Amino acid sequence: MIKVIFILFMFLTISGCTSLNVKPAHNVGNNEICVIENNGVNPDFTTAYLRQIKNNGYRVKIVNSDEAVNCEFTSTYSATYGQHWGVYLATSQLKIYHKGLVIGEAKYNAPFASPAKHGRVEDKIDDMVNELLPAR
Repeated sequence: MIKVIFILFMFLTISGCTSLNVKPAHNVGNNEICVIENNGVNPDFTTAYLRQIKNNGYRVKIVNSDEAVNCEFTSTYSATYGQHWGVYLATSQLKIYHKGLVIGEAKYNAPFASPAKHGRVEDKIDDMVNELLPAR
């Protein structure tokens, strides 16, 4: 019985880790990044994402998908939230494109069992952007 409890505890501990996987975008230079608006995402997430791109030294504007064809560099984003002792960021994906080809991507995942899932969403977004688009 103790073995079963120990194995269950270890499984929950391992499966409860948040993860951030990033492939940094390089050679964005001084170009403007057009962020394609996603109305399915909490507006606070969008605001924090745009703010951190600017904080890292990039020019940014929000566009709809039709306007994005006029942009050399674009970005898409998605986010889902969970509820467990309060609302938390469950998943997020940020992508940077150059002329339609993915050149950088950040994926965040916080399993339900993870105690690290709680905390400021803005801090998690900042970490994602800092790795995806290093400060210039």
